[in-house]
Formats: sequence, C-alpha cells, structure tokens
Amino acid sequence: MRRPSPYQDRQPLQIAMTPMIDVVFLLLVFFLWTASFQIVEYALPSSITPPSQIGSEANKPLEVEDFDEVVIRITGQPGNLTYSINQSSTQDLSEVRSRLATLASIKNDVPLIIDPDEPVPVGRVIDVYDIARVLNFQQIQFAIEPG
Repeated sequence: MRRPSPYQDRQPLQIAMTPMIDVVFLLLVFFLWTASFQIVEYALPSSITPPSQIGSEANKPLEVEDFDEVVIRITGQPGNLTYSINQSSTQDLSEVRSRLATLASIKNDVPLIIDPDEPVPVGRVIDVYDIARVLNFQQIQFAIEPG
C-alpha cells in the first residue's frame, strides 16, 4: 500500500496577475503624465557657412532672411549699451527703431523677444518695448533666466 504524500494535497501555485497589471498601468500613466512632448530642436539657426560652400555663396545675391522670431539682446553697462537684433549690433536706439520699422513693414506678427542683460537699466528695456508696441508688433516677449 502506498503512503499518502503531503505534496499530493497542494494546489498548483497561481500568480495573481490583476495586481501586477494594475501596477504596470499606474506606472504607464505616471510616465505619460511626467513626459515632455515638446519637439527637440536639433537644427539651430547659424550664420556660419560650411567650408565647402564658401566659394559658391560669394557669387549669390543677398536674399531676405525668413525669420521665425526676432531676438533683441541688450548688453553692456548703463552708459554704453549695445542692441543686437538677430546678431546685427548697434549702439543707437534710433537705429533700433529704423530696423524694427523695416521688419514690421515686412512681417509684424513675428514673435519679438527682448533679452536684456542684468546690468541694463529697466528704462532702456521699456524704451525698446515701447518702440515695438508703436510699430504694431503682435507678440512681444521678454527672455528671462530660470531660477
């Protein structure tokens, strides 16, 4: 006669899948909510031409640059300010006014970003802002450093 074994009465081991699926679903929801879905800009605009194109570029006529935004950087000390409009520098506020008037006559719905350095007086920043408002620029923004 065969003796009963303690292992014969046991049920096969079953893994409860419902809690595991719940945890995976919660992780999926968490990562989707915390993910940033902004397009990464790999191609930044640059004024540097590759060496192979220098000779061919010299013979081409100048073209009006299509711009997505206009950045006005205000740098320097309070007595000696430099205004850079898309990498074109000047120290005269009337020159800034004339360049912005030219841009506004071409396209005034382009975003205009004013980026002052820290030592620049707020009054000079407001002067540039007022010029942009008088010229009917639709989108005027200020660049700030996070933190």
